[in-house]
Amino acid sequence: MSHEATARAYYRAIDAAAYDDLSALLAPAFVHDRPDRTLSGREEFVRFMREERPRTDTEHRIDGVYVDSGADDDGGGLVRGDRDGDGAATEVAVRGRLLDDEGGELFGFVDVFEFASPDSDAAVAHLTTYTD
Repeated sequence: MSHEATARAYYRAIDAAAYDDLSALLAPAFVHDRPDRTLSGREEFVRFMREERPRTDTEHRIDGVYVDSGADDDGGGLVRGDRDGDGAATEVAVRGRLLDDEGGELFGFVDVFEFASPDSDAAVAHLTTYTD
């Protein structure tokens, strides 16, 4: 599955409370940096989503997914998020809104997904969330 498809599957798994599916998308050493805390490790993150998150009656509405597959402005031929210098992106950004069970907006967010490698089947290694 592409990195974009993995990012979309992440939100579907959370919204459907499909925690086994969510776990399968994440690297064992997954880290989630959020404005209110950092969750380290796939098991800690999934446990938080299952047992501790403040609201479970929410829906993630995706407004845009950003994958830069072109060259950087300097003409060097690198793709943003290319950590290995091989031209393959390892990051995807998603802009969206978290909605309550009645469709009201709780807040807007931008999530930056970092993948373990540029391989299309790579797990999410790190996620940084920015909220408005």
